[in-house]
Amino acid sequence: MMTQIEHLREQAERAERLARNVLDAVTVAQLLEASEDYRSQADRLEQRSRCGTMTQGPMQRLPWAD
Repeated sequence: MMTQIEHLREQAERAERLARNVLDAVTVAQLLEASEDYRSQADRLEQRSRCGTMTQGPMQRLPWAD
């Protein structure tokens, strides 16, 4: 299964490939901006996962833990 980080990096690569094949300068700029955004998101997630700050959601309190 693909992680969210891998998915974001693949989307960045896809946007870059599309940008290389598009002739419209505005579209190229938008695709490259999207690629940068995807990479930034992936980098942030990767950094958070290395620091151990990624969470799986709110922790549930166990009744016997009080």
